[in-house]
This record gives sequence, C-alpha cells and structure tokens, in this order.
Amino acid sequence: MLTVKLPRIFRVHQVPRIFWEDGIMSGYRHPRSSALDCILSSFQMTNETVNIWTHFLPAWYFVWRFLVLSSSLELCWEPFHWPLLIYLLLLCLYPFASSCAHTFSSMSARARHICYFCDYGALSLYSLGCAFAYGAYAMPDHWVSGVLHRFFVPAAAFNSFVCTGLSCYSRFPELERPRLSKVLRTAAFVYPFLYDNIPLFYRLLFCLWNNCAWSEAVAGYCYHLLFALLTGFLFASHLPERLAPGRFDYIGHSHQLFHICAVLGTHFQLEAVLCDLHSRRAWLQRHLPVPGLPGTFGMAGLALLGNAAIIGAFTAALPQAP
Repeated sequence: MLTVKLPRIFRVHQVPRIFWEDGIMSGYRHPRSSALDCILSSFQMTNETVNIWTHFLPAWYFVWRFLVLSSSLELCWEPFHWPLLIYLLLLCLYPFASSCAHTFSSMSARARHICYFCDYGALSLYSLGCAFAYGAYAMPDHWVSGVLHRFFVPAAAFNSFVCTGLSCYSRFPELERPRLSKVLRTAAFVYPFLYDNIPLFYRLLFCLWNNCAWSEAVAGYCYHLLFALLTGFLFASHLPERLAPGRFDYIGHSHQLFHICAVLGTHFQLEAVLCDLHSRRAWLQRHLPVPGLPGTFGMAGLALLGNAAIIGAFTAALPQAP
C-alpha cells in the first residue's frame, strides 16, 4: 500500500528567525522543505494551512465570476467593458499569488523572499485594477473627463511601481529593524489604497452631506471600505495572537482573519462596480470616449512588465542582502 509521510512540524525556536511570525509559537514547516513537502503541508494543520486555503478557494470563486461575466457581458469584444476585464484578471491574480506564496515560502529563506515579492507585486497590480474599474465606472459625475480623471489610471500605474518597490525593499531590514520593515510595508499598501479610493471617499461624503439616497453601489462600497479598514488593522496589529502567544497558532490568528476580510471586501467591491457599470452605463457612454487599446491593455501591460522588472531586480539583490 502506498503511504504518504506528512512533513514534520516545528516550534518557533527550531526554525531560522526569518521564518518567525509575531505571536506564533508552533506549527512551522521545515525551512528547507521540498516543493512536494510544501504542497503536502497544505493538507495537514500548520500555521500556514488556513492562510493557503483562505485565498486559494476564493481565487477559484473569482475565476468563476470572471467566466460567468465573460460570457454574459462579452468582455473581450466590448471596449466599454475592457477596464472591467483588466480589473477581473488582476482580481483573480492576487489571491492565487498569495496562496502560492504561503504554500512555497518554506522552501528556503531565499524562496520565502521571492514568494512574497511576487505576492506584493500581485497586490500592487490589483490596486491598479481597482483604479481601472473606478476610473471607468465609479468616478463622480462632475469629475468625469476632468484632470484627475484623465491622469487617474496612469498615476495608479506609477503607484504600483512604488508599492512593489517599497514592499519588496521592506523585507531587507526585516531582521535588524523589524519596526521599520513593518512601517514601510504598511505604507506601501496604504498609499495606493487611499489614492484609488479618492472617488469613493468623495461620493460617500457627498451623499452624507446632501442626504442623497444611497444606491446599491454606494452601500457596496461602504462594505468594501469597512472590510478594507479591518484588513489594515489586522495586518498592522497582529491581534489576537500578540495578546496570547501560542493560542492562535493554527486557527484564528491575524493573517487568517486578514485574508478573510480582504476577500469579503473584494467581493463587495466587485458587486458595487457591477452596479455602477449597469446603472451608469448610458450616461458614461455619452460623456466618455470609447476606451482604446493603449489606455487599457497597453497601460496594464507596461505596469505588468515594470512590476516584473522590479521583482527581478530585488531578487537579483538577494544574495547581497544580510
């Protein structure tokens, strides 16, 4: 009978410090795991198992949504839907990249860095996808075709380079200056989030100020921002495991909750974008030119190549890192 031996699990002081997580005392995988060991470990209880599945399963949910919308909206053939197509592709990418990063990050210290470089790049590109969607469908009426609107997506593409570069760099001082590393990484993702959501902040404040009727899209954006706030809080605070080290090693630690909140926020964001797309389509098509290839797929392609180059540069710098 064929038997599969599951990889051994270690406590925190049995693995190199680069693998340590705040408040997580056990459930670590071997720091020199093979690719097969990493895959097998996703089927046993480690401190990464729930991290893997809380993004792997939602990735397939978003792929399913993408396929359904592709058939119903003809995403590839209708230029009005091209920003949505880019958003959906990048939306599917980030949870899949995160799941892979958590799966294979225990192969070596170098592999851990590279895995998370790719994870950060996928998140940066997702922020660009949000800008495509917001710029095409969620921009406030009297901002449409204004200066901010014209430069909204190109600036978001530049922000993705800043986000990827800063977050990748934050891994280098991680051992010597962990607080600096955490601040840099948090700032790297807060900055593009705040920029992307400028149109939403304005619309929500405008509705509150003028007591306007809250549409289904505005309600969806509120849920999205609420879960985004929870996501940022969990990422920065490392609660609850910081209060009770060892109690939440396998289930309930902040990164698992962070993943769940991020996915829920993305779900509400997608629903709100679709509401805006359908309810504002006629008005937007009267006031905006038809999206062209250079401003959509050209911009996304350049951003993809630029982020890949940044990841490649940091990967090449790894041997010189302390």
